[in-house]
Amino acid sequence: MITVLFRWEINPAHEKVFKEGWTELVQRNIEKYGALGSRLHKTKDNQWVSYSQWISEEHYLKAQGLEDKHEGARVKMLTAIISSAQPLVLVPVLDHLIGTKI
Repeated sequence: MITVLFRWEINPAHEKVFKEGWTELVQRNIEKYGALGSRLHKTKDNQWVSYSQWISEEHYLKAQGLEDKHEGARVKMLTAIISSAQPLVLVPVLDHLIGTKI
């Protein structure tokens, strides 16, 4: 299992559209590409952070760059993003999280 960490600065006027696109892509990745779920967070200084868990790095890489019926979701996200950092692929070493729903 791996976790992928994403970071963005989002235009506040486009937050709703970003969240819609993000949600669509998360559902696509769960249904088709072996994602185990994802969470989206916002910091006090308007940074957005998401982490997603995947069965393997191969599953994550397979889901990247594919054009499909969810391409509109990518466009929603891209129109809202002011800047972004390169995704970080993380390999768990220790795990003490308790599964909860927000």
